[in-house]
Amino acid sequence: MAFSYVKRNIFSILPILVLLSITPLSSSFSPNDKVTKELVNQLCSQPTIYKHFCVAWLNSDPKTFTLDLHGLMGMVIEKTELLGYKNLAMMKGLARTTTDPNLKIPYGSCVTDYESSIKAIEGAKGFASSKEYLLATKATFEAFNTISDCEALLEQQPIPAYVSPRNLMFERMCNIDTVFTNLLAS
Repeated sequence: MAFSYVKRNIFSILPILVLLSITPLSSSFSPNDKVTKELVNQLCSQPTIYKHFCVAWLNSDPKTFTLDLHGLMGMVIEKTELLGYKNLAMMKGLARTTTDPNLKIPYGSCVTDYESSIKAIEGAKGFASSKEYLLATKATFEAFNTISDCEALLEQQPIPAYVSPRNLMFERMCNIDTVFTNLLAS
């Protein structure tokens, strides 16, 4: 189990580290770029992003196409934060109500992980609003990494069916936040 946890974390962050080391040199995005369907497709086609999730997520909100890229950063980070709070409430409820002693510690750790992730996302929101995209990238990556830890703790555990998809959605949103802010960091 411990090896699986370490292996999973290494393989989940490796593509992002590669992306973060390459992207700033090749980015051609500007905070003032108007968001269009073409730009959404281009942004969502970046390595490590689950394109179908990203496109559907952004296209589902009509506000998306009224923004520039800087405004889009704020919107996606805010939506990530909102889901983080919902998932934190879910984890607190599971930690409080579980009767399985083997789940008390993983749920408690996930509560702590969500609290840390939300704090990082709140920091990223401030950095992005100040156009300090490199610091926002670091904060969103921290949020992503922390939730990966939670996911690994719950792997192979008898948890309710809705928990993993919600964790995965938050993790994907954190990944999108990381990639998007990194594109503007250059």
